[in-house]
Amino acid sequence: MPQDNKPPGSAGLPGRVRNILATKGLTLRQVSQKTEILYGRSSPFFLPHNLYYDLGLDTFTPSLHQLFALSLISNYRLADWLRVFGFVLGDLTRLQILLPSNRTFLLDPSLDDPRSWILWFHSKSDIVPLPRVAPLGQLLEYSSARRVASLSGIDNRNFLYAKLGRQDAFAFPDLLPGSIVRVDPRRRGEFLKHADGTVSEDFFLLAYAKGYCCCRIQTIGNNRIIPISTELPYAQVDLRIPEEVTILGVVDFEIRPLAKPEPPEVPKDLARHWRPEKLPQSEMTLGRLLRTARTRMALSFRESSSMSRQIADLLTDEHYFASPGSLSDYETRDLPPRHVHKAITLCAAYGVAWSAFLKSVGLRIEEAGTDFIPDELLLRLLPARFVTKEDANPKARFFTDLLGQWAGEVPFFLRSSLSVLSGIPKPSLHDVFWIGGERTPLHPSLTGGLMAIVNRRKKKPAHWDSKAVWQQPVYVVLKRDGPYLCAYCSPENGILIVHSYPQGFRRSERLRNRLEAEIIGQIVTIARKLP
Repeated sequence: MPQDNKPPGSAGLPGRVRNILATKGLTLRQVSQKTEILYGRSSPFFLPHNLYYDLGLDTFTPSLHQLFALSLISNYRLADWLRVFGFVLGDLTRLQILLPSNRTFLLDPSLDDPRSWILWFHSKSDIVPLPRVAPLGQLLEYSSARRVASLSGIDNRNFLYAKLGRQDAFAFPDLLPGSIVRVDPRRRGEFLKHADGTVSEDFFLLAYAKGYCCCRIQTIGNNRIIPISTELPYAQVDLRIPEEVTILGVVDFEIRPLAKPEPPEVPKDLARHWRPEKLPQSEMTLGRLLRTARTRMALSFRESSSMSRQIADLLTDEHYFASPGSLSDYETRDLPPRHVHKAITLCAAYGVAWSAFLKSVGLRIEEAGTDFIPDELLLRLLPARFVTKEDANPKARFFTDLLGQWAGEVPFFLRSSLSVLSGIPKPSLHDVFWIGGERTPLHPSLTGGLMAIVNRRKKKPAHWDSKAVWQQPVYVVLKRDGPYLCAYCSPENGILIVHSYPQGFRRSERLRNRLEAEIIGQIVTIARKLP
């Protein structure tokens, strides 16, 4: 799923704002008068009648409260007004995935723009039998672009998504730190019927006072469970449902970055037996929300400020930087930041949901506007490779079947984060391989695999005897007699050794490098189903 083109900057911003308001029969003076009537001139919601002049200086942006007032009065969505002023909420997800994370937190699919365009595909002619491994370019080709909202049948948002932290890796090595997991909340109650000390086969996403974690669970009766670590020495603490823990659902998909796998850690506060606490309230003031989130993410003010520096450097805007003192003030004084940039930084660094942040500063998204700003005014562009070709072979079902593997929901909101997950600046269809036909994979990361992103520039195999299997790089290999295979490999005097992991189904193969086989590239990201 290639990324959409992003709209250009704020050239002619005063004119764009004027034109947007005109579609609702409004002038800026009228908007200013309405904010004065609704909120008062001394309110943070008040919009001055000379706003156009301020916008023309290129040094001013409205506050979050002022943008909320624009949304309410114009009935255009707050997310659209934010985008007019250069803040694309989908980038918040990209930042959260890009930044290193100590602890697990939830991602928010609703930040995706439902009116944005994405490239779409259709199947080429049916290939029978379907290969075990093949480039998607052999199976799919580009079709007409679609709006995200038109794909509601396969993007119904019944699922939750979380990024796994390195300090609460209860499911390691089955699930790796830095992975994105999909969680099915409809299956959360199945295992609780067993209260006999059984340990689950499935991994569950739990919410408890210390944050979130993905783990197997053991039921011990009377609505009590114990999070079970697969391999690492985390303390076993029994938790009461629903006072001390909530089961959010069963993990059914993992999107695993493989280019630089993160090693897990076992911090002292989770290694030693700790006293369970009641779950925090769902609605909190800003100060308490930030303090709770920062503590859950195991961050100091200095570490948080360092993360804000990374965000400012990535977005080339100093407004995103927050000093340790400023971060402390937000928690103690309970006052929202003046700049939208700081709000985005706080949500990105602390894993705070955007809707929760808005609610903590007195802004309820359900009270904002609901209409979409027209494409031409929002500069919502078609994908660069937009074509109008329709499905040439409606009988070919590979694409339909591939979508069906996702069980009703494809995480389109992650499309702008594929470059972060893969390390490839602009991944395309030619970088993606179908690997769903491999029933006996040679590497544990490939178990249940559907698709893999391949870095075709990394063709030199590497293999370290001292590293664990999950740390070994995985490659796509093309054998001269036709088939592709996925495995970790090592060179040996012109011979390519194709290894099988210890519990594998095959013996290692010895192939003459570039004569009997060649490496196509290193697998850097995998999307796989969990059993």
